[in-house]
Amino acid sequence: MKNIILYTKTFIVLITLFFAFAVVSCLLPDQSIKRHIAESAPMIAAQGMYPKVIIDVEQCQTDNFTDALIMNQIHSIDRKHPVKSAMQMIRMSEKGRDWDQLGLLTRTVNGEPLYAQHYARYWHGGSFFYRFLFLFANYNMIKLLLFIVSSLLLCALCFHFHLKAGPVKTSALVLGFAFVYGFVTQFSMQFFPVLALTIISSLMVIKREKSANFGLLFFVVGSLTCYFDLLTTPLLTLGLPLAVILSLKHDDEFHIKDKFIEISKIILLWGLGFALTFVTKWALASLILGQNIFADAYEVSLYRMEAEEFTRWDALTKNFEMLNLWIIGLAAVALLLFSLINKLKINHKKVILFLFIALMPYVWYLLVANHSHVHWWFTYRLQAISVVCLLLMLCDGSAATRNGKSPFFTP
Repeated sequence: MKNIILYTKTFIVLITLFFAFAVVSCLLPDQSIKRHIAESAPMIAAQGMYPKVIIDVEQCQTDNFTDALIMNQIHSIDRKHPVKSAMQMIRMSEKGRDWDQLGLLTRTVNGEPLYAQHYARYWHGGSFFYRFLFLFANYNMIKLLLFIVSSLLLCALCFHFHLKAGPVKTSALVLGFAFVYGFVTQFSMQFFPVLALTIISSLMVIKREKSANFGLLFFVVGSLTCYFDLLTTPLLTLGLPLAVILSLKHDDEFHIKDKFIEISKIILLWGLGFALTFVTKWALASLILGQNIFADAYEVSLYRMEAEEFTRWDALTKNFEMLNLWIIGLAAVALLLFSLINKLKINHKKVILFLFIALMPYVWYLLVANHSHVHWWFTYRLQAISVVCLLLMLCDGSAATRNGKSPFFTP
């Protein structure tokens, strides 16, 4: 009963903060924001809809389509009606031309006649956050800021994980991020929120390593993920921190049944926070706007989960094929040889649990088949969970190696 009361109070506080943040964002003065977005429209148009970052391969494609949509939303907010704007979150559009978000953004800032299209099924926390940034900066400046902040967060994660787990496991974590071209997410307004939440939640579980209960933390993280993300790779905020937790557990404190129950509870609580936050948005928006947002959300949810013109297996394999298996294989072999040379005893119980966590992206692909098939070029990054779990379990030695017999596991 105490836990139910605690979680209920926490959720009420979260929803109150989410709503207040959205309304305050809508109340911000328009002049500077619209000027910076007007400056940004030709910048993003010059980059193109789906430019590639650093490396000219499909895996490095970013999402200027959604970044332009976000700027369109921010520009279209009516600060005279902040509550309605926060719930409705319109963008200026034109029937039959929604595919051209760069062009629509240009037409929006030029004041051309377009119709308002609502996007009320999401919270759009990212858009409200970026509205604050557009007070002071244009698109290119914001992308630079996102890159700097995310780089600092990644450095902090590597530093603190290294202190707890040593350089080999830290290398496995970094390689898992690199092998899914995670750096692309550092240059995108669309992708940044999940990256930041994943790193911050991973840092928090490292700092709370001795905690017996991570449930409330993951409940909050699931809720925050729903608030800020537009269904990109939400499971990263669950799977990677779980892999970190498992990698830090010593053999002498490890019981597979208890750990399996703990991980299952964490998954359920993360999912509960995520789902309740979504449903609450639909309820609030329906109440405030006088529209049936539930009907729209239900229809879109069914569409995103269906697999009519392809199979669910097609959605899974399309994402899997985005991985560079040869380089992942080389890293796995190198870590396995390292373990054999240093006579590290692999904990088979932890291998089972690592595999359990590693399968999460593929369950997601099968369930959310349409979304995973259509947006495979960024949903494939969910497999960072799988790659990190694979690499970590290959260098996860016995408790004895952490007590001084192997210098590679001590910082």
